[in-house]
Amino acid sequence: MTQSGLRTQPGKPTGIIGRMFGYVMDIYNREDNYWTVSLLDIDETSKMLEIGFGTGLAIANAAKIATHGQIYGIDHSQTMLEAAQKRNRKAIESGRVILRLGNVMALPFEDNSFDIVYSINCIYFWEPPTQGLAHIYRVLKPEGTVAITARNKDDELYARWKPNIVRDLLQSSGFVNVRTLNGLNPKHPIYCAVGNKPMNSMN
Repeated sequence: MTQSGLRTQPGKPTGIIGRMFGYVMDIYNREDNYWTVSLLDIDETSKMLEIGFGTGLAIANAAKIATHGQIYGIDHSQTMLEAAQKRNRKAIESGRVILRLGNVMALPFEDNSFDIVYSINCIYFWEPPTQGLAHIYRVLKPEGTVAITARNKDDELYARWKPNIVRDLLQSSGFVNVRTLNGLNPKHPIYCAVGNKPMNSMN
């Protein structure tokens, strides 16, 4: 694989290298996944959407809580779709988990569909992020929750996604009650920007 091909793996893992990369990131992002799910106030009937599910670890964790709900996921990597389908096979067979190929810029769902929409370490690849957030706003139910988890680091990839920037993006996209929560491990700096769709919004 070329050097440019390797650089595309974080945003869209493909092939054998993509599978290997996905499972490396599974380990690296494990804390991010568990922590984000713990923040979501999931109940047993929640209808949820994860954008950029990778190997499906967070979906598997959420499905243990939403035992009578439904969890949808989209990812634009066929390699990750196959990995997540394997991990969540039983929940998929029971109809509680539905995974699709797709991306945040064209969410294939009706307006006001979900109680919770979340994404973990994916906003870096949304161009422009405002368009992705507009689609999230559209598919959330009134009073629904959006949660965007990202790294709080100064590296080139992360520097433009500092907590105050993502907070401001959520507010400018129409979300209310916006706040940022910091991860618990100072050696693994992450945060989650959380907001709600206004109660009186119908779109």
